[in-house]
Amino acid sequence: MKQIWIILIAAALGACTQQAQLDNGSVLALSEGWQLSHTGGPEKVAAVVPSTVAGSLYASGFYGDDLMVGRNYAKADKSIFDDEWVYRTEFLAKPAQGQHCELAFEGLGYRADIFLNGTQIASSDTTFGVFRRHVYDVASLLKGRNQLEVRLRRAQPGDLNLGFVDWNPRPLDESMGLVRPVSLHTTGAVSIEDVFVIPHLDVPNCEQADLEVRIKLRNQEDHPVEALLDLDLQDVGAFQSQAVLPAASCTTFVLTPAEASQLHLVRPRVWWTWEQGNPELYGLTVAVKADNAVSDTRAVSFGVRKIESRLTGKNYRQFTLNGRDILIKGAGWSDDIFLLDTPESLERQVKYVKDMNLNCIRFENIWGKDDTIYDLCDREGLLALVGWSCQWEWEDYCGLPETHGYGCINDPASEDLAVDYFRDQVIRLHNHPSVFAWMTGSDRIPNPGLEERYLDIYQQEDYRPYVNSAKNLYSTVSGWSGTKMEGPYDYVAPDYWYFDTEHGGAFGFNTETGIGANLPQMESLRRMIPADKLWPLSDDWNYHCTASSSVMNTVDYLKETLSAQYGEPEDLEDFVRKAHALDYAGTRGMFEAFRARMPESTGIVQWMLNSAWPSIFWQLYDWYGVPTAAYYGTKKACEPAQLIFNYKDRKAYLANECMKCGGMTAYVMVFDADSKVIGQECKSVVARYHTVVPVFDLRKYDGKPHFIALMLQGADGKVVAKNFYCIGASDNVYEFDKSTWYHTPVRKWTDLRFAFAHKDADIEMTVEPVEEGYAVTLVNHSDFIVPQIILKALDKDGNLAVPVYWSDNFCPILPGETEVFLCRTEQKDLDIVLNQ
Repeated sequence: MKQIWIILIAAALGACTQQAQLDNGSVLALSEGWQLSHTGGPEKVAAVVPSTVAGSLYASGFYGDDLMVGRNYAKADKSIFDDEWVYRTEFLAKPAQGQHCELAFEGLGYRADIFLNGTQIASSDTTFGVFRRHVYDVASLLKGRNQLEVRLRRAQPGDLNLGFVDWNPRPLDESMGLVRPVSLHTTGAVSIEDVFVIPHLDVPNCEQADLEVRIKLRNQEDHPVEALLDLDLQDVGAFQSQAVLPAASCTTFVLTPAEASQLHLVRPRVWWTWEQGNPELYGLTVAVKADNAVSDTRAVSFGVRKIESRLTGKNYRQFTLNGRDILIKGAGWSDDIFLLDTPESLERQVKYVKDMNLNCIRFENIWGKDDTIYDLCDREGLLALVGWSCQWEWEDYCGLPETHGYGCINDPASEDLAVDYFRDQVIRLHNHPSVFAWMTGSDRIPNPGLEERYLDIYQQEDYRPYVNSAKNLYSTVSGWSGTKMEGPYDYVAPDYWYFDTEHGGAFGFNTETGIGANLPQMESLRRMIPADKLWPLSDDWNYHCTASSSVMNTVDYLKETLSAQYGEPEDLEDFVRKAHALDYAGTRGMFEAFRARMPESTGIVQWMLNSAWPSIFWQLYDWYGVPTAAYYGTKKACEPAQLIFNYKDRKAYLANECMKCGGMTAYVMVFDADSKVIGQECKSVVARYHTVVPVFDLRKYDGKPHFIALMLQGADGKVVAKNFYCIGASDNVYEFDKSTWYHTPVRKWTDLRFAFAHKDADIEMTVEPVEEGYAVTLVNHSDFIVPQIILKALDKDGNLAVPVYWSDNFCPILPGETEVFLCRTEQKDLDIVLNQ
């Protein structure tokens, strides 16, 4: 084992600058100045909280610079995590007479013995569980300068832990650590346990709203207390309410416009997803006074909006936002494998989601080491679909026996823990306007007794739609899920989504699906695969596929499918180029099909959005933060108003999810395989919100390879959207009767080799620095189509700069065409490079 060096942080007490005396209502975040060590070892590593042990070691340099390269992760020593690891910190706090101080742990991984100033306040036989909130009254133990020690042991098989399932390798330490915030909350006699705001918006006109405010108060004294509530609602002002609290009790007070007229809003600022309006937020501050002094305060943010869902006549779940049907367009989130995401990296990723024109992130595992990611979704106008992950439904991952149809949570102890988890996480998230539904199952449904307990909590602590599973399952407690997860998870071509009528095709709400390998760009590949293993394709590539033991764990099928359609790759560069073309068209085709088939289709979630480590599969941007070709295919497919080619009926449709598009003009140009124009047409078009209308019939071009270029122009003459297709002489021939859960075999692939028949096009590039970043002008002086130009912004080390937002990329340029691409970035002195 590599020698661990000692890292000492002199700021062992950064908190020393703070006052030991704390005001009522104050929250002291215990996030900095921690040290980490393990039993039997002399090592001390600086740590922050939240964190994992392995993440802290990785950040300290313990694993060097190449842990994620090749197969090195598989060789890493896990035995050091068999030991007990200890987090230690010091902080200043001393309560005044009558003050109460609660030490709160929002998430522990996984079993903890906790000591404050030498006194044990919790033991690992009762203090465990990563999604459970642990709170201790420690006022009597605080003495000014305080020492906090948390001794942790990692999760064992059968523990209900965080899980990365087959998406990524398991964390080296099984996510051992203080994985959520630790804080000290100081109050007087009365504490505010929760403030929950439920908006009742009058739809569809959205001109009025009533707010229901539920305030949970705890009287920590052994006698009744008269309390005064001071509320201050943004845009409205301050008002008061009185409460009498029984001795040593927790009481929820409910305020509605009947008790406080200020809770009736006229012309409220409404929260919308970003593509439909502004994601408006309100703030509410609540202070409780006892004995004429402030005892506690709490501030929350919320949105005024109405989320509903219904089952259609075909049993598809349709969600509505503020009275409007919406097509859910999202992707599945994964935290970093070491929980090393920062507020900056999270903000970048949320902005990526918007840049791709998506409106949703699915958080299957209640991800996030704090609320930052959900706050960003609130602020940026993205929907958040939350729920439990499948890691507790597969016996080989969870370690508990799986009961058919109900996953692994079926014994009293694990059910009790899951219920505690559910209560704490629902309460944690119930003010976020971005959260639009909860799923309590992924591949399974909860057993009836467990689900009844979930629903008892949900009816008290939330109001949004409840969904029992991500799969098309029926519960005797809650009915049909109205969702589906019938695959595919490995490659299918763009036409699959139109021809499939039984599995993952474009109908209903597909909660997780995708085309498998979303290959990183070359610069990222060179960072994750050793140079001598890059070509020919090696087992180092396979190790960075999925962690599945059965399928999707090699790049063999990727090479097979791209070779069958675009021709055998000549070298590494040719392989990557063709993989990008496959990825772009395949991912774009998936999102387009669900848009082109509204309202038959109600939702689509790409599996996945991102990866927890350097990966080849299931990602719209890679672990280094670099967009894949699929990123730009998604961005193109999900333009609010877009012209889409339907591979089944060979027509081009206008799909509109824009409220104010109005009349537009649609153009089509069709080229033969040699880039000669063989047809063109234009039409005036209009489509209402959430509708699809046919525009061009392109069946007459069938039977020969051809290119289709589509353009949508607004009434002001500006381009609204462009699209482009390479169409083979014949369709792919699928063997639907042999479909599996992860893909559908193809008997005969379409031939697209003509797309890359021409090489070395004469493209002139001009780069001009502008305020937002760079304006890149390309002029195609060749007499043929270049189907895929790739623009790269490289830093001084030759890596792709992050973040960079291209207006378009991985796209075609037609003969004689001039195109201007905007590269939005705050970074300077980047090298702009063109690949084709």
